[in-house]
Amino acid sequence: MITKTPYLRFLALFALLAFAVGVHAQELLKFSVASFQLDPFDQTALNPEFEKIDGSGYRYAIIKVTSDNPDDKLSAFRFNFFSLRHEVREHNGELWVYVQKNAKRVTITREGYVPLNRYDLGTAIQDGKVYTMMLSVTAAPIYTQMVQFTVQPVLSNAVVMVKSEREGAVEELFGTTDETGSVAKSLPLGAYTYRVIAENCHPTEGTLVLNDRTQTLVEEVPLQLNGSEVTLRVDADADIFINGEKKGRRTWTGSLKAGTYYVECQQANHRNSSQNIVVEENRNRTIDLTRPTPITGTLAITSRPLGANIDIDGKDYGLTPQNINDLLIGQHTVTLSKERYSTEKKPFEIKEKQTTQLEVALTKTGGEAEGEKAKPSTKSKTKTTVQTKAEPQKSSCFYLQAFGQFVSLTGIGLGAGAYFSNVNVEASFLFGLPASDDIYWSNSSSHLQCNYKCMTYGAKLGYGIRLIKNRFRLTPQVGASLSALHSHNIDWGNTVKVSDGGSASNAYVGSVVFGLKADYAFTSHFGVFLSPEMSVAINKSKIYTQLADVSSTIKAWGSGFNLRLGLRYSF
Repeated sequence: MITKTPYLRFLALFALLAFAVGVHAQELLKFSVASFQLDPFDQTALNPEFEKIDGSGYRYAIIKVTSDNPDDKLSAFRFNFFSLRHEVREHNGELWVYVQKNAKRVTITREGYVPLNRYDLGTAIQDGKVYTMMLSVTAAPIYTQMVQFTVQPVLSNAVVMVKSEREGAVEELFGTTDETGSVAKSLPLGAYTYRVIAENCHPTEGTLVLNDRTQTLVEEVPLQLNGSEVTLRVDADADIFINGEKKGRRTWTGSLKAGTYYVECQQANHRNSSQNIVVEENRNRTIDLTRPTPITGTLAITSRPLGANIDIDGKDYGLTPQNINDLLIGQHTVTLSKERYSTEKKPFEIKEKQTTQLEVALTKTGGEAEGEKAKPSTKSKTKTTVQTKAEPQKSSCFYLQAFGQFVSLTGIGLGAGAYFSNVNVEASFLFGLPASDDIYWSNSSSHLQCNYKCMTYGAKLGYGIRLIKNRFRLTPQVGASLSALHSHNIDWGNTVKVSDGGSASNAYVGSVVFGLKADYAFTSHFGVFLSPEMSVAINKSKIYTQLADVSSTIKAWGSGFNLRLGLRYSF
């Protein structure tokens, strides 16, 4: 008797394997042949530089393979023409597959993708011919995981660099830490090395593996200081400089790398003090700096009468007469006071190692009460106010203007400008009102009937000449303008392409502009102006040249005479 148990187990195992293979196949990516065709004009296979001959004396055909994904790795594809020989070469971003004649089917494979079995080329390959094949490839999904670097001690602006362990990868900037000492970013799954660089710290390196896109990987990075915390202090109101960079006044505390530093203390009217300090790793300390040396001179002061109290810059120095030594160089103020005499203030200057002589006469105030100080006499002053009449045309002002333009190019516009000591700068925008006559564009595959309007941007420089009691001003001007032509289509077809690679709507002309602006001011703010101008085209797009050849209206927009009339507001 034959038992069915082993047979049933075999069927169950086979079904399980088939299911696993099916699930795996669903996870694989797919590709397809988007197009395959003969290129009748390509003679590469006949070129002695590229041709290949088989054992029967026939030339190989060449299939030039490309992908709709410009970043795709074409060399990963494998081709099998069964009994026919083939050879694969890479050439200028394409994959050239040399194959013997009469090939009709091909199997294409790639690791991680569903194979394309026995694809029907739809023709028999001919010897010495060139064919093109476009592959459409499904891009592989990129899974990422969030990574957070946190440095200890907490430092901002620490730089984190990462490098994938994939072949050909280069080190890239991950980011810089914030005030919490952390920085986060999402990275594709895989293995990485990292490097953390921070001021006054040794570089720290490490590795990490990203394999769970549902979790945030927090990488704690301990930093080792390559210096110490140093406090510098000076017993003076002096600025502290380290290697020429100002750090603070009187005291400064901060981290410094191990090494030697040049420290200088600077104070007004003092000679700078300087010294070298040595900073060692992991040795925090406080360093007392040498005070700057005062630069001094002497004041020899007397008064009439003698015995006046001396006050210099708010400090008491006794009674006159006296030599006062060790005063800092520079400007000072002395105040002398005495009972029944006026109080006098005098400025003086002290120079290095010199004696400044000063004698001050005090005025007797007569019968004033004891201790009362004389008040300085005051003289009445008469203020005279001169009122000037506002000038209608100012030599320096800003203005806004609105205008209409006529003759070669009719339109309306806005402008802004200024006079700086009669030197004039001005910018304007003009919107052309009438459209050109109809223009017909056509080629073998499309046609377009349209007309054009013009928008002009201009800038000018000039010099104003004020006349007739500053109410009238003439300003010769020279400048440049750019006119852009915009199409208004009547019959839309496909956009017509013309010889310079642009479309029929792309036209512009640059011109040099000469003008004479005549401005009359009604008040100091409002006026009217008239400006005749001549434009000369100097830079034309190819499309504008074609338009100007068939339309005198459009030609006049680049070169011709125009007249502007408008209102002006200045301030």
